[in-house]
Amino acid sequence: MANRRHTARRIKRLRSYNVREVARATGATPATVRHWSRNGLESVKGIYPAIFRGVDIIDFFKRREDKRKQPCGPGRMFCLHCKVPKTPAFDEAEFRPDGPKLGTLTGLCPDCAGLMHRRTSIAKLDSAAGVLKVSIKRAESRLDETQDPNCNRHSERG
Repeated sequence: MANRRHTARRIKRLRSYNVREVARATGATPATVRHWSRNGLESVKGIYPAIFRGVDIIDFFKRREDKRKQPCGPGRMFCLHCKVPKTPAFDEAEFRPDGPKLGTLTGLCPDCAGLMHRRTSIAKLDSAAGVLKVSIKRAESRLDETQDPNCNRHSERG
């Protein structure tokens, strides 16, 4: 079970669980559940072996998830290499629309020179970009929209 992200999706709110049941439902080991118990997962007081309410398990996972989140403000994008939201280098970004409503803002990380991306709608582009200089790149035409869609002329027999 190594390298798995544990989830509370199979936990029922109104049910109570022992350590093994929590481990089975979340994809963790019993030792991991005991570690969680020492680090904030509340068990029912005065009962041995430990019993956990479904509501408490779901709240524990929600708190852990909220603690990990790092929201990007206006003009910032998340760098996956540095693991921190940053303003792109030179305060410039490029917007590529993926369809009629959504697109991707792309910029360079000022520290590691890696690409940073941020999904946004065209309607919210100004608020997501903030003070960045944004250049809009139009999508390239598709093969089926051209006059002669067959680009493999060498494969035709003639």
